[in-house]
Amino acid sequence: MKPAVSYTRLFWWTLGAIVLIRVLYVLTFPFDLSGDEAYYWDWGRQLSWGYFSKPPMIAWLMALAGWFSQDTDSGIRLMAVALGTGSLLFIWALMRKMWDERAAFWAILLTLASPGNVAVNLILTIDAPLMFFWSGALFSFYMQIHEKRHRITWTVVTTLMLGFGLLSKQMTFAFYPLALVYLISQSDLRSNLKRLSLWLSWAVSLAFLVPTILWNAQNDWITIKHTQHHFEGKAITFMDILSRVGEFFGSQLGVLSPVTGVAIAILVVGLLIHFRKWSPKVAYLAIFSVPGLLFVSLMLLRQSINPNWPAVFYVGAVMLLGAAVSGAEGLPKNWSKKWPGWRYPSVICGAIFAVLIMVLPHILDWTKQTGAKWDPVVRLEGWYELGKKVQKIREMHSHDLEEPFILATGHRYTTSHLAFYLVDQPKVYHWPENPGTIESQYELWGFPEELAEKDAFIVVAGQNEELPESLYPMFESIEPLEEIQITRSAKRIRYYSLYIGKSFKLTSSTPASHP
Repeated sequence: MKPAVSYTRLFWWTLGAIVLIRVLYVLTFPFDLSGDEAYYWDWGRQLSWGYFSKPPMIAWLMALAGWFSQDTDSGIRLMAVALGTGSLLFIWALMRKMWDERAAFWAILLTLASPGNVAVNLILTIDAPLMFFWSGALFSFYMQIHEKRHRITWTVVTTLMLGFGLLSKQMTFAFYPLALVYLISQSDLRSNLKRLSLWLSWAVSLAFLVPTILWNAQNDWITIKHTQHHFEGKAITFMDILSRVGEFFGSQLGVLSPVTGVAIAILVVGLLIHFRKWSPKVAYLAIFSVPGLLFVSLMLLRQSINPNWPAVFYVGAVMLLGAAVSGAEGLPKNWSKKWPGWRYPSVICGAIFAVLIMVLPHILDWTKQTGAKWDPVVRLEGWYELGKKVQKIREMHSHDLEEPFILATGHRYTTSHLAFYLVDQPKVYHWPENPGTIESQYELWGFPEELAEKDAFIVVAGQNEELPESLYPMFESIEPLEEIQITRSAKRIRYYSLYIGKSFKLTSSTPASHP
């Protein structure tokens, strides 16, 4: 007897509607690229095996998206939509394989009804490919160890997902010990540990990083050093810990939505209490979520945690919650009575928050409230206008200068946004706040020899802002040119001071071009 509701049909209709909404949203989004998007886009114009703070995948994806869309902001974000859609397909496929289409559908709804999912699927940063490859590895690894048919195929897919995941973000390393724990914990699966194909798959996936490691060796291990900074703890007081805990868990309620966040917290506690009763299905998703969430939470005792760090561990947790609220078979007996009541509150609350996040930028734009004190997307505003005003000044003064280039000081975001939003999208060079130190990818790139004796438009963030003292010796003369004002509201005004530098000098203190 066929079920009264075809959850498969509902899924495809829902997925189609979500993709259509996200594509239209990206095409009509009224704000500019985020700082990280513009920064990674600039990476994509100089492809390499490694970069200052991240593996190379985001740069490769930016290059692909830029080529496909002719370097438009909406075209770049369509890549995030594509990756997010792929993640949903992996979650659907795994849930159907483990349970049924009903559980899979509710897992998809819970995933969609979370503000964090909206952000990851509309903004192209490193989390978009990370979530795609993690979800793909979660599905393919399950198939690799549970399916006898096409095992070689699934082994190859797992290898690719893990390898590309490692090239996306360092968090992918967590997959290997969690997978090992799962295999050890299941007596009927321990034989997989004797399979050469398993270890070969992991070895080959880790080998994806060899070119990146070699690049780091040639660049003083800069990515590793930068990553280490994230794990440097400081001496803190009990009140500091309380503040961090409150801030972090508050942010997680925002990422998941309040009801879903509380539900997952209760679910995790219940799983820990009854860990001896885990079925193989529950164990798989629990092992790929609970230890990671606990580890990230414990890190609060020594350092601050970025809200996106536990993102990959929520994949399995939300899938488990989807199974629980759908009353799926093979779950602990008391779950069938306890969890279905969370079904509609979690989805409805999450959907409200997700919709609010999507419509708020448009509401701000329509009501002329952009830049208001409570505007949460103010960092995505004004960059196109900055590029337009700088471009106008370039056109007015370029004829008096010798092959002028653009040089920006201050935060790297000013440099990357100018590179993207100037009409010809030129190479924009960055002068660091602390010459001699490497603070971003721009310091690694440095200044090529062909800039010698050329003039420059210098852009400095700030009102009546003085140039860094270290910059004056780099030119024969520097003259103030004009001040630019980017007004978002009466209390949200950004100022930029422009200068003209004559005859750039390459000296021993100038950051040289890096291979």
